[in-house]
Amino acid sequence: VRTPKKLLSIAAIFSGFIFFSTAVAQNQDAAQGGNGLQISPTRSDINAQPGEVKTFTVSLRNITKGDLTAKVSVKDFESDNVSGTPQIVVDDNNRTPNTIKNFLSGAQDVELKANEVKEIKLTLTVPADAAPGAYYGAIVYEASPKKSQNNDDRQVALSASVAHLVLLEVAGDVTEQIQIESLKAQRDNQPKSFFFSKPDSMAVSVKNLGNGFARPFGTVNVKNMFGGQAANYEVNNTIPKGAILPDSSRTFTNPIDKINLPGRYSAVAAIAYGDGGEVVVYKSSFWYLPVWTLIILALVLLVAIYFARRFYKNKFKRSTKHRF
Repeated sequence: VRTPKKLLSIAAIFSGFIFFSTAVAQNQDAAQGGNGLQISPTRSDINAQPGEVKTFTVSLRNITKGDLTAKVSVKDFESDNVSGTPQIVVDDNNRTPNTIKNFLSGAQDVELKANEVKEIKLTLTVPADAAPGAYYGAIVYEASPKKSQNNDDRQVALSASVAHLVLLEVAGDVTEQIQIESLKAQRDNQPKSFFFSKPDSMAVSVKNLGNGFARPFGTVNVKNMFGGQAANYEVNNTIPKGAILPDSSRTFTNPIDKINLPGRYSAVAAIAYGDGGEVVVYKSSFWYLPVWTLIILALVLLVAIYFARRFYKNKFKRSTKHRF
């Protein structure tokens, strides 16, 4: 288990991520701006045979008015096991078994003039004896501004980093298997079994039990206690589909807005993977009981208790009179 000090959470899913750091201005009157980068695309999905060489290209742009050096580093990452958000492994001496570090070439620092764009060709050389399955990493470029000619220490410095995710799957004996861990209704991202206010989303958690990337897809269907459909939506319906790393989990959350009637609701998730030949089914349920239904139930109960007491009281009086 990695310690938090060795991991850096990045606020975006596998479609890409950007992280920023800022320096405080010593004199706001002399503020001049900052330095930043733009990268495209933010992710490459690559399939390769053992011994095969694959090339891909990324476009790097200096989006500021000053010259800079884009300093490159190749990082490993892990999943947060919730949203799929990558967690960068800061310690380069603690590489994961699935690293692309030793496969990658062409990653070098890049000099960029103001507003300049450069195409960077990168190469993955897969060893002939590479084990089949998933390999992944992040190619990170960090903006390093050129020193100001007047060496004015009063300017504001804003440095930014961008990353390109690489998901490589080596062909061979790749196991594809998933497990649905949970299917829950939520309100404000809080899962519950009983709701007094309408739930606003459904969350299905899927674990990848294989050694390749899992890209699950399927549907979730929600029905009320009378069999009426309250929600029906597709899971992981994006291009490209969200990937789950080996031995990791990911929760796919979708909004629902037709939970209107009080009562018990049943939910069924049917999730496929790979070529869609196998489907995993998971069922769950939840209750929606708005406050007004509880008030009505309480009143009905009180009325029932009242009439029950009167009935037994009158019956007791009749029985007593009959004995005497």
